Amino acid sequence: MLKNILAVVGLYFVAKKGYEHYQEYSELKREKEKREQGGQSNCQS
Repeated sequence: MLKNILAVVGLYFVAKKGYEHYQEYSELKREKEKREQGGQSNCQS
């Protein structure tokens, strides 16, 4: 029983940390796309 509780708690923290990394990755990806779009429009002008 205790092993199952510890497994659930561990899974929760692993999932939480994974989601935080995913959010950071998505934010960096959006910033990169914004910079690339800005750079392309400056080159074309």
